[in-house]
Amino acid sequence: GAYGIPKAATLFLSRQYALDYGAQGIRSNAVNADRIRSGLLTDAMIASRSGARGLSEKEYMSGNLLGQEVTAEDVAQAFLHQALAERTTADVTTVDGGNIAAALR
Repeated sequence: GAYGIPKAATLFLSRQYALDYGAQGIRSNAVNADRIRSGLLTDAMIASRSGARGLSEKEYMSGNLLGQEVTAEDVAQAFLHQALAERTTADVTTVDGGNIAAALR
């Protein structure tokens, strides 16, 4: 949809840039984050989505294998990790508390 296609394109471009520019020492990585409270996912949206699923807001926001809400700070730590990993490129770090794996259960 309107969210998934641009996200897939971003992940593809990140890997393509790594292929195209890695020999020049340019690294390209991405962070794939779970739902986090932000300007893109407001408290009103969280209330609406959790209610539509019959969940509390806490259940909706922490519905992953770790049972914890993913925060902006968690995502920032992933970016810092990638910046420090000087021999890493074409990587996608997923910060979702195991949400993707939980969906497969």
